[in-house]
Amino acid sequence: MEAIIPHLIAQNIWQLPEANRTVYATLVVLGAFVLVLGLIPVLQALPPRGRRAIVVTVTFLAGLLFAAEFFLPVDWRAIFPKDDPTRNFLTPAIQPAQNVLQTIGALALGLGTYGLVRLHLRNVVQRRTQWGYSVVLLIAFLTMATFSIANTLAERQLLKLEGTPQRVLERGFTILFDYTLVQLDAAMFSLIAFYIFSAAYRAFRIRSIEASILMFTAMVVMIGVVPLGAYISYQLLGLPQGPAPEGAGLGTQILHSIDLPDIANWILFTLNAPAQRAIEFGVGIGGLAMAIRLWLSLERGVT
Repeated sequence: MEAIIPHLIAQNIWQLPEANRTVYATLVVLGAFVLVLGLIPVLQALPPRGRRAIVVTVTFLAGLLFAAEFFLPVDWRAIFPKDDPTRNFLTPAIQPAQNVLQTIGALALGLGTYGLVRLHLRNVVQRRTQWGYSVVLLIAFLTMATFSIANTLAERQLLKLEGTPQRVLERGFTILFDYTLVQLDAAMFSLIAFYIFSAAYRAFRIRSIEASILMFTAMVVMIGVVPLGAYISYQLLGLPQGPAPEGAGLGTQILHSIDLPDIANWILFTLNAPAQRAIEFGVGIGGLAMAIRLWLSLERGVT
């Protein structure tokens, strides 16, 4: 009996009952809302040091949940022989915690939207410099939001539209999203290509031996990965294509290996890939260090 009670708690503490789930979910949401409203005046009454202590505690406990679930032994059948060997007692809590994070992200998105609209409304009301751009942003924002929300509701059968209104909604959403937003994204990325070209030009200036090696390697790779490299190697130079046959001599093997596509692939997968892995490994260590600092509230820019 003593072993069954913790097992039942581990099974059900993180999940709402199947019966009357909507009622329980509503009560949980209302309880959280009341709790937040009650905490706001308490937090405002506390001194800054007290507020920071609460933030530090909540941040540490939230991070501890994910860390403990990951590092705790998974196969704990020695305690609960009939339990799932692929989980521990914190595993069922991970999905609800991730749902909470998604909710917080949605609230942050709403807060950011409110701040954006408030800022540009103030620009329009006070007629600040270039306030016309704020008018364009507000009109585009309201139009896109209206058509997007209405289209989502119509797809989920929450908004009943038939005939002309439905066609207007579908056509308007298609024009705004497919024919406007997507095309503007493509145009923006095409403009970024020119900035990349400019940066590459400044990086490839031959001022030293290292810059010369970088320039030569970049030219070989750029030519080798496009059809021009194959044309130069196989059509102009007449090099043999494909791997060398078995038992071929050294000269034949060299001729099959010095074409530009093979050289470019060798540079990418033999020289560049290990260096890129090392950079990614260093970035991962830096991200882990930053995550630990955020978890322990050592990053003063956040708390």
